[in-house]
Amino acid sequence: MKRSVLLTLLALMASLAVVGTALATHLPANPNVTTAAVRGTLADNVKYNVGDIKVQTKGPVDVVVVDVTFGPSASAGWHSHPGPVFVVIKTGTLSVWMDDCVKHTYSPGQSFFEAGSVSNMLVKNENATTAATVVATFIVPVGATPLRIGEPHLCGITE
Repeated sequence: MKRSVLLTLLALMASLAVVGTALATHLPANPNVTTAAVRGTLADNVKYNVGDIKVQTKGPVDVVVVDVTFGPSASAGWHSHPGPVFVVIKTGTLSVWMDDCVKHTYSPGQSFFEAGSVSNMLVKNENATTAATVVATFIVPVGATPLRIGEPHLCGITE
């Protein structure tokens, strides 16, 4: 038991170090701030299919939950993830662009889904005076950093 807790903490620290290095190499002008994180390994395969909900894993995965604050005009920059992400807006409003450059806007109580490595997206608080806060739940390979920094996109949107 103690060994699994230690391994989980080491994986979290390694992930945060990788994220910090990645952010240092490509930061948007006003980056978002992750204010809290918890990570746990789901060791067993999951097969759940009831009603409109279907979840399946084919091996161990990490579940990472973070609170993120997007200050006024802050952005996550163009990015992707190694697995799916569920995002719930707590306060403020966020604008989200996918690879197709179409803008979607989300307000408190609304959610959006990031498909992971199959997409590149930009999440931005376009409000110059009010912060936006979210809770994001990532499902990623064990030990993987939940964030992959992308390149500035061709949509012509200032990060």
